[in-house]
Amino acid sequence: MPILFSFDIKGAPPGERNRLQSFFERLGWENVGGSSYRYPPLGTQPQTEDWFNCVIPALMLFRAFILRSGRRLTKFSLDTQSSTGYNRASKYGRRPRAGAKMSFESTSQPAFGARNLREWLEQVTWPY
Repeated sequence: MPILFSFDIKGAPPGERNRLQSFFERLGWENVGGSSYRYPPLGTQPQTEDWFNCVIPALMLFRAFILRSGRRLTKFSLDTQSSTGYNRASKYGRRPRAGAKMSFESTSQPAFGARNLREWLEQVTWPY
């Protein structure tokens, strides 16, 4: 089942929008026009949505961008009907991976470098 995320940001220049598109695509999302993204990409049939490695990191990075950039998020929509999971015994789904072990998808906007994305994922820590 797809996850659809769309948003509107006031005043974001093209370079910032390219970086947003780049990290969404590297994490396996498809740009479906403007500031709208779909996971998984249209026409793919993954065993299950990879929430811990593709969905949650993309949303966390988007949140960090909004808070750090000072750009005004004027609206967003996140729509999903999803079921996901991981079971080692049955080899179903994927467990959360360290940034160093992540593989990324190709992107039409290489503005957000794979190395920077990998480093960011590695730096997300447990605070206690």
